[in-house]
Amino acid sequence: MNEKEITRPLERFYNEFINSGDLSKIDEIIGDGYINHAAPFGLDNGKEGLKKLLEEFIKAFPDQHIVAKKIFAKDDMAIAYWEITGTHLGTFFGKEPTGNKICMTGIDIEIVKDGKIIEHFGGEDMMKLLEQIEAITLPKV
Repeated sequence: MNEKEITRPLERFYNEFINSGDLSKIDEIIGDGYINHAAPFGLDNGKEGLKKLLEEFIKAFPDQHIVAKKIFAKDDMAIAYWEITGTHLGTFFGKEPTGNKICMTGIDIEIVKDGKIIEHFGGEDMMKLLEQIEAITLPKV
């Protein structure tokens, strides 16, 4: 597959799930046997855990918007550096809404097979997000 064929599922993931809040096409983009090697908050590392995570984000940050600052492919991997913004308007894993604006950055590394994402590796600045919604207080240095 060429670079565009490798990055397309990740671009669709950002636009069709995160930016639109519509999870109806998840089976078109996420392959059977999907594994999330970075599942947060004790979520299941399969497709159901991913759905739960996306549902929590959609509920908590209904105006969320993600932008891939850099995206490229290497072999069967789509790699992106991204930034997501939004407003904390709903409960997020038990944290009541604050109305605070959020901005979080992260990196996604997706393994793509037959046009679908089958594995996820990555990380995001979840501590910054949790601080922005007043779920934690980080020490000042």
